[in-house]
Amino acid sequence: MTMPGSVEQTKAEIRFALNQLAARNGQHEFETLTRMLARATVTRNVIPATGPVAAGGDQGRDFETFHTELAGQTQRLGREIGMREGDGVGFTCTLQQADIGSKIRSDIDKIMAAGTAVTFILAYCEVNIPVARRHDLQREVRDQHGVCLEIFDGTGITELLAQHSTFWIAEQYLHLPARALPPPPDRPGWYEADLARWHATTEPVVSWGHYVDLAGCLRYAYLTREGREDIPFWLDRLAPLLDERAPRSLRHAARHQTIVAHHLGLGSMHPIDHLTAAEIDAATTSNDANLISDATVVLLLTCAAFARGETSHTADRLMAWNRALTAQVEQLLTGARYAGDVCSLLESLAALRMQPDLERAAADGTVYAAPDATTDLTLSERLQAVTDGELAPIDVPSIDRSGVMGALGRLAESLPDAPLYPVEPVCRFLSLNAALLIDEPQFDALVDVFDRRLAASMGDGATADKALDRAGALFTAGRRLAGLRHLHRARLRLFNGEAGPRLIEATLATAEAYRILRLDSAAKYYGLVAAALTQREHFDLYPQGLFKAAAADYHQGNWISSTQLNRAALLAHGLLAEQAFDLDRHSWLRYSIFELVNTRALADKLGTAYKDLVDDAIAEAGVAGLVDAFVAGVSPNGPPWWESVDADQHVAHVVKQLGRPAFADAGPQRQVRFQCLGVTWTIEFDNQEPDVAVGERFAAALQITLAHLADTDLALIPTEAKIFVATGAPGTDLTVEQVESTPTQTRFRCTLPTVEHRSPDNFTTVAQQTLGAVAAVIVTVSTLSDERWMEVLDQAIEQDLPSIVMFATPHDVALQDATRHNRLQRRIDGTRPLGDDTTCPGAGPGLEFPDTPGPGYTLAHSHDQVRYKYEHLPRLMQPTLEALRHAPTFADTVAALRKRGWLDWHILVAIHGVAKNARLHYRSPHSPDDLKTVRELFLSPEPDGDPVPLEFFSVPDLELALDATTASAAGAMWKLKLRQESIDIDAVKRLLIVRYGWARDDIEHVDPFRPCP
Repeated sequence: MTMPGSVEQTKAEIRFALNQLAARNGQHEFETLTRMLARATVTRNVIPATGPVAAGGDQGRDFETFHTELAGQTQRLGREIGMREGDGVGFTCTLQQADIGSKIRSDIDKIMAAGTAVTFILAYCEVNIPVARRHDLQREVRDQHGVCLEIFDGTGITELLAQHSTFWIAEQYLHLPARALPPPPDRPGWYEADLARWHATTEPVVSWGHYVDLAGCLRYAYLTREGREDIPFWLDRLAPLLDERAPRSLRHAARHQTIVAHHLGLGSMHPIDHLTAAEIDAATTSNDANLISDATVVLLLTCAAFARGETSHTADRLMAWNRALTAQVEQLLTGARYAGDVCSLLESLAALRMQPDLERAAADGTVYAAPDATTDLTLSERLQAVTDGELAPIDVPSIDRSGVMGALGRLAESLPDAPLYPVEPVCRFLSLNAALLIDEPQFDALVDVFDRRLAASMGDGATADKALDRAGALFTAGRRLAGLRHLHRARLRLFNGEAGPRLIEATLATAEAYRILRLDSAAKYYGLVAAALTQREHFDLYPQGLFKAAAADYHQGNWISSTQLNRAALLAHGLLAEQAFDLDRHSWLRYSIFELVNTRALADKLGTAYKDLVDDAIAEAGVAGLVDAFVAGVSPNGPPWWESVDADQHVAHVVKQLGRPAFADAGPQRQVRFQCLGVTWTIEFDNQEPDVAVGERFAAALQITLAHLADTDLALIPTEAKIFVATGAPGTDLTVEQVESTPTQTRFRCTLPTVEHRSPDNFTTVAQQTLGAVAAVIVTVSTLSDERWMEVLDQAIEQDLPSIVMFATPHDVALQDATRHNRLQRRIDGTRPLGDDTTCPGAGPGLEFPDTPGPGYTLAHSHDQVRYKYEHLPRLMQPTLEALRHAPTFADTVAALRKRGWLDWHILVAIHGVAKNARLHYRSPHSPDDLKTVRELFLSPEPDGDPVPLEFFSVPDLELALDATTASAAGAMWKLKLRQESIDIDAVKRLLIVRYGWARDDIEHVDPFRPCP
């Protein structure tokens, strides 16, 4: 048995053995070997050619294909070179060493001169043929005979024989020593025993017992790579049960297994299309929910086969079957008596409505086709590939996705009446189709229902697996926020189930998800938590948690912390991991070394304090050689780019790449700055250990909460919020308040107590206080009503937001555990800030300022509000408006404002504001502070014959007036609540313009500024 890593040695042994065949003229052995190899890799329907080889009686063909109606003959290599089912193929093989081209040409001439027609010729030879010469031969044969020639020389044959599935050919026909090859694929003992028994028996197959025995073996064969070669044998043994004389239920079971085996194992349904039709047609008039369920599966398999050209059934036939099955299901549901039947029928209905709508696809010009063959992957490999994003569903519309959710909703309601109904298939269905169904309103609620049922029957681990599958599918589809939501579900389930390494890996994946979303404080927190979860076992994952935290710090410019965390990660990795510094084995190492290389490159230009910090970290981690090798690999042809720029240019480059200055954590203050949902958030705190822990805890909680609420429209004002976070004594109360805000920046001061005791109750208090502070900040820049905000917050708490904000351990504790023994340096005294600390990276994917209609917006309501302004405002200022209509200079003002994009109702609102303010300040005897009088003045019509003078209505005056009414308009028109002490008018206006049609919505109207006749 060879050891891992000896594949090249194996190839060397095979190549030598092939050469020895040539040396002793083992042509017959070579022919047998290549025939077995062709059968295993190119096409199964291969037989030896007849006639003495020396006399040419084989017509130049050492072996050839035979015609068969049995599906799945063409193997993966055959498909890759263009073969299709039924293509004639001729094979020639030779050990001749000299003038190999002439030998191959001679054999091809004989093959083409007589015998069955072929479209492909495969030549196997022991001697190696240069690529250019091979291509010349292929081109010559194609031009002369019109067939495709493929040549496998000694090296090519060796590559094929060294593969896992063909080792046995080399072992048997090259008589290699046991050391040369790994063991053949493992097959279970029960399968080998059953295979031998069924080969030996002549007992007729007539009973359910025979079916159960055969079906188990057939299922193993079509679900695994190792068993596929036996599929034709098992189908042959099962065939008697397809006879009309077999009992109906037994015949149905055998037919269903035969159909599935052809599709999943042989890759073609052409030979059994008649069985498919019989199964589905029978189900369209059946009252048996199980038969309908089986037929639904067959219909969906046939639909997939249609996409790959593996069935003769047409799109029209598939859609007609869907309609017939759907109608039968809906009819049966009206009178179903048993809860189990209702659940089964609803599950079938959901699958039928999820089927690709081939009629709509054709009408839209969408091609429903898949490039790969069904048998390229096993079923489990295909499902995993979908989960991992290596395969994606074909982008065609489903028949009725909202109907899918409707059927599953009814199924969820029926579950209490069917306590033993298995929901694992439904959960798998939701996972596989998550990317297509995620936007359906009921999706998350139904996932909750089925997850809870699955957890009750199969445990939290099974439920977590489905959540991880959904998360993977959603991340692959670019739905990162939704994927993160389901990743949280999985991790919380695993935490409840104490799932060990799976929990840690899910936590690492969470850190990576936040990193992709550019929420680096959240990413750092989950990296630290992942490291903390390894304290008792699975220590090999500990360094990866620290690295995730280091990467997060690197991307937000905290390069001192990043350097020290990378050092700690590399030190631990060197002590705990096998082949610790093999970059291929531990892919995350490349990123860690990359960060250290970039940090060192800048530190070398910034002075001794920076340089010593980074050099010491690299030396202590023991990766100086790796760092130097990495630099050499980056710039093999000369000095790296950073050597040609000075420190200022280098800093500017970092800011351009990351959006933050490097070594931002070097001075006495630290800052977390990011954009999310239109707001620029800045968190500042002192660069001392307790303040860093509390400040980073707040920043992480803020980012986690914003990501969690991103799909719940908060209608945030696109302003800037700055939060000064300070440390409070343990056990004290949270305080958070607006302080010294400006019109462009809402400012808060927040005091959060530090963690005193490591106890669950104390951790819960910390989580509640931190989430309370975060909520107080977010609601201030949200325009939701108080009632709606409380609904959002209550819903988030029901969705485990507190457990997500603080998972397993608080940020303070996780940070302390990671740094306790690592001597992390927090700052470099006397340093100057590098670059502009007001820079900020862009928002992460899906976290940009929304451009969708805001909460409460409808076009009809907007038009009603505009209509009211056109009808009502002129009545309130008739004398002034009449005077303005006859003033040529005001006509110029109107023209100028319209050119700048003002709508007529904007101008009316501004005129009204100017006119009423002028009366208030110059003609009213009442104080502007008398709110009741001011309100009455603004709502009352002007006195007749008393217009406000024209000079008050300049463009600047009108601009100020419109801005002054923006806040009140937001509340009056859209019920938006503004909570800022100093309202950011420009930000409110942007919110109204982008999300509430402020600069767009208008109605047909008479020009209010044209003089009346």
